[in-house]
Amino acid sequence: MAGIIFFKTTHLKLISDFYQQYLGMGLWLDQGQCKIFESGNLRLGFCAAEQAETSGTITFYYSSIAEVDKAYTRFTRIATSQPKQNPDFNIYHFWGQDPEGRILEFQHFLPRYQDDQALKILNPDEHKPRLLLTMFLPEPVMQVLKKDFCVKANILDRLLSKAELMQGISDAEALICLLGDTISTDVLEAAPNLKVISNYAVGYNNIDLEAAKSRNIAVCNTPGVLTESTADLTWTLIMATARRIVASDIFTREGHFTGWKPLLFLGKDVHERKLGIIGMGRIGQAVARRATGFDMKVLYTSPQPKELPFAAEHLPLDDLLREADIISLHLPLTNDTWHLLGARELDLLKPGAILINTARGAIVDEAELITRLRDQRIFAAGFDVYEHEPDIPQELRELDNVVLLPHIGSASIETRTKMGYLAAANAIAIIRNEAAPARIV
Repeated sequence: MAGIIFFKTTHLKLISDFYQQYLGMGLWLDQGQCKIFESGNLRLGFCAAEQAETSGTITFYYSSIAEVDKAYTRFTRIATSQPKQNPDFNIYHFWGQDPEGRILEFQHFLPRYQDDQALKILNPDEHKPRLLLTMFLPEPVMQVLKKDFCVKANILDRLLSKAELMQGISDAEALICLLGDTISTDVLEAAPNLKVISNYAVGYNNIDLEAAKSRNIAVCNTPGVLTESTADLTWTLIMATARRIVASDIFTREGHFTGWKPLLFLGKDVHERKLGIIGMGRIGQAVARRATGFDMKVLYTSPQPKELPFAAEHLPLDDLLREADIISLHLPLTNDTWHLLGARELDLLKPGAILINTARGAIVDEAELITRLRDQRIFAAGFDVYEHEPDIPQELRELDNVVLLPHIGSASIETRTKMGYLAAANAIAIIRNEAAPARIV
């Protein structure tokens, strides 16, 4: 038995071009006012009608995670989510839409595991050093890791509990972990064979460096490769907050748009404003370089003035807060930077200022910032990080003058893959008694 799923369409030529030319499905049968396309065992038919049928989901199946990632790269324009693992249905997938709004799913079925079994050895091999991976990385990186290590990985779409982390690390020689994994003294005590911690991040405030150093455990990170992508996302937040993009999008989707109005969603200009960079490191400089295209005056604060390839004025922190129209944070979280922007500092901001944080949440006193956003003393704020991440205060969620992102500063396929390669290279080098590309301790 063979089957065909039919839909009515009001734009037969548009839909035909989309499924045949863009998605690459073959034309199985042309009946004039009805066209049927096929891909593998899937056949879809579209017939011209006065009203389109758009309910339901069309799912395209792929044989591996890598194939889903390739599909996402090819079909990014129509994607409505990024590829990720869904533990409820044990699939790896992303969502998209066709030109008439039909929901498309691009999916790979993962092997079945016990619901409570977080850790699994992916490639048993007693001759390879053991590595604990606290969350899956892009597929090309997984292949590199399996080549050099016997990989024990967290197969669930959540962080490991402390008990699971200690269990998994007990026989590991290498660890690749995330910022959300707390590598404390007692965790390290459970890892007698551990030689290297390779953090899949630039920051490393999740790791007890002194405890690692005292045990002669190397600590590495992934700097440099995420600079440009994080700068891109910073500018996404700048534009989204200044021009009220998210609120405008919701307003339009909910059907409230009835025509152009002089006062509808007035925002702030970005061009020719003053951009204040707190922390003129790699990412801060990448953000500042982009500002030149907007004819902005760049202000920055850092321990010492820097020689920069663009015009910028070095100021003390208080002066920068008073003068800048838009302030962007790009510095690590340390004892000295915790709540660097508290009540006193936030009150120095000029009325109508915009604050962007893609660095670390606890650099800002979140409660004090919420108060000033609610009172509109600060025009808007854009967040990619939070003080008690992943917890976000309900008061912050309810504000319409904030843009909230789920820590995706480096979340492009290219950058996350490069980060993975660097994290892998760090771990491999230490195990081989070679110099790691990015070693901290």
